[in-house]
Amino acid sequence: MSESNKEIALNLSRAIMNGEWQKVDALLADNFSYIGDDKPAINKAQYIGFMKNVLCAGMTQMDMKFLRVVAEGDLVAVDYTNDMTHSGEFFGVPASGKRIHSTGQFIREVKNGKVSAEWQTTNALGMLQQLGVIPANK
Repeated sequence: MSESNKEIALNLSRAIMNGEWQKVDALLADNFSYIGDDKPAINKAQYIGFMKNVLCAGMTQMDMKFLRVVAEGDLVAVDYTNDMTHSGEFFGVPASGKRIHSTGQFIREVKNGKVSAEWQTTNALGMLQQLGVIPANK
């Protein structure tokens, strides 16, 4: 079951990067819940909307690498990097054309063949520094 859960968890990321929104919808449980970077939880529709209209509208040519993937029971933990191009507005920052490097970790809960929850942390500070919104520490 662990290997199957790993594939389901990773296939969700692949579907998001490829803009396969029907597949994203099919991989998420109806009662899906997402908590990221100390923000309030969002539901399935809000998550898909964010991924489609914020992340994938602002960042393209994503090259996500899964550095470490560990599964235990219903949980799959992933440490990842994502190199992407800032080709559209992203959190109010106009497209710069810059290639940026993002890092983060997420844990996805997989039940009955669907992702039912996700907890994620990202290096948002590093992304904002690369976009020139916040000065980088020297």
